[in-house]
Amino acid sequence: MPAGPYPLLAVLAVVAVLVAGAVLAVVRIRRLEARIRGALAAERRRATYYRMSAENARDGLVIHDTNLTILWANPAYLRMMGQPAEKVIGHTPLDFAFPPGEAPRKEDVIATLRAAAESGREALHIFRNTRGDGTQFWNQINFGFQSDEKGESHVVLVCRDVTRAVEQEEDVRRIRDRLEHEARHDGLTGAANRTEFLRFTREVLEGGTRTGQRVALLHIDLDRFKDINDTHGHSAGDAALIHAARELKGAVRRSDMVARVGGDEFVVVCPGVPDLATLERLARGLAAAIARPFRFNDMNLYTRASFGCALSTLGETDPQALLLQSDFALYEAKHAGRSRVTVYDEGLHQRHIRMQRRATDLRDAVETGGLDHVFQPVVELSTGRIAGFETLVRWHHETEGIISPADFLPMAEDLGLLATLDLLSMEAALSMKRRLGAAGYGQTVLSFNASSDLLRHPSFINRLVFGAEAAGMDRSQIAIEVLETTVFTDQDERDSPARIIRDLRDAGFHVYLDDFGMGYAGLAHLAELAITGIKLDQLLVKRMLTNETSAKIVATIIELCRDLGLRMIAEGVEDATTAQRLRQMGCPLIQGYWLSPPVSGDNAMAFVTGHNGTIALPRSRRRLSAV
Repeated sequence: MPAGPYPLLAVLAVVAVLVAGAVLAVVRIRRLEARIRGALAAERRRATYYRMSAENARDGLVIHDTNLTILWANPAYLRMMGQPAEKVIGHTPLDFAFPPGEAPRKEDVIATLRAAAESGREALHIFRNTRGDGTQFWNQINFGFQSDEKGESHVVLVCRDVTRAVEQEEDVRRIRDRLEHEARHDGLTGAANRTEFLRFTREVLEGGTRTGQRVALLHIDLDRFKDINDTHGHSAGDAALIHAARELKGAVRRSDMVARVGGDEFVVVCPGVPDLATLERLARGLAAAIARPFRFNDMNLYTRASFGCALSTLGETDPQALLLQSDFALYEAKHAGRSRVTVYDEGLHQRHIRMQRRATDLRDAVETGGLDHVFQPVVELSTGRIAGFETLVRWHHETEGIISPADFLPMAEDLGLLATLDLLSMEAALSMKRRLGAAGYGQTVLSFNASSDLLRHPSFINRLVFGAEAAGMDRSQIAIEVLETTVFTDQDERDSPARIIRDLRDAGFHVYLDDFGMGYAGLAHLAELAITGIKLDQLLVKRMLTNETSAKIVATIIELCRDLGLRMIAEGVEDATTAQRLRQMGCPLIQGYWLSPPVSGDNAMAFVTGHNGTIALPRSRRRLSAV
């Protein structure tokens, strides 16, 4: 039977299927090849990118094994280290990266790597490294761990030069430390300041409460510090302060504190001082240290100090209470003659209580008008005319009797009452002036004392002018006495005593410089201040009969005042011989117990009216009667 078309078709179909399969296989192969080529190309690109990143990275990249041997390093690392590849590859960083003597031990580094690997955390460290040329820098290293195809672990390091950041951080820290130090310390001496002193004292007092230890506080005041400034200048004064601080710090323990709490005042805080005897020995040792000479402008200068010392009681935590005790002891040391050590013991404690009670009484007396005012006459030597009276304040305490002005005036200053007290004296002087005027003695000059506090009082001049005008007084018959020891600052300063004195003179009042001749700037004051007269210091007057130099000084001052047109009064005239000598020298006015002690207002009126304004000066040592 002849072959039909069907078998042929079948063959063709089979062939077609085979061809199609082959074509499909070829397509699949080509697609696979394309994917493989694409994958290879992507891998090549990634490798290129990795290489570009590694070669152009600014950070140093390093791979080393767990034995620290470097297997690979990028160019940035080589540049950072300043080393060629052959000095790096195959070596450990310990061979070249660290300054001499600063390389860590290899065993310690490997142990650190293992600990980091076990924790699974990356580690960040900063080391001081050295370059090939010897320069040093700070290297921040961040390392992690990777395993290769064989499963071997490698350490990957990323290194960055952070020298600038570290230096900036150190600069910031130094600036912060300096500012913190300046906030707690005195700029001149380097000693702690008052704020730091209070903080430290409170801290050691609280610590002493817990441990049962007592804390000593020594309050120190340099004696006659102003003399150094006046004689050698303020640079010498600064040198004295620096010397005192240095000697104090050198003589105490590291656990103690030296602080400067005022112009020439220091405190020393000493924890763990057991008793007052130990405290006194400590103070005397510090006093001896301060008394050592110091060099200034190729000369030896000396300074000494007064010490007030107090010891805390157990449980005491208030620095101010301890400071108050030491301050009172210091006051007693200075009052007893300076350059002394005074310890706040039970006897001083009882005295302190009395003084505090007296301070309260003084405040009440000032506020309620409980003070008295007395008047001491000033007489013209050539005629015996009663030329004026000085107004003086007195305090008659209810239980203690008469308290000396030398005792209560410093207390008034400490309490801030001095200006108020002086204003009361001014009112008493104006009142006495009105009484004299009404009695027909209107030319009698009334004076009162004015402290620096009164001169700076904002309403002082206005109140004085108003009082004089209201009573119809001649302003030239009112005198204000200012101590020569007052600190006179520039007249251009608004509240300067020197400017207030000029304003008083310009307003028509007299201004006397009191206690003249015993200070260090007397002649300078005559040239600089707008005064109209002086009161010669009574100590200089007393010495003139036994000391020829003092007599010559007095005669020179009298002649100088005459030439300058200044009114002059010699204080402290106690006998006829002194009065006669002053008359021979040409002294115009005198004041003193030889004429009359200070007397009450009524007795002062009787003194004037009883002598009809003029007295015959006796030539014996007999004191004139006040009435």
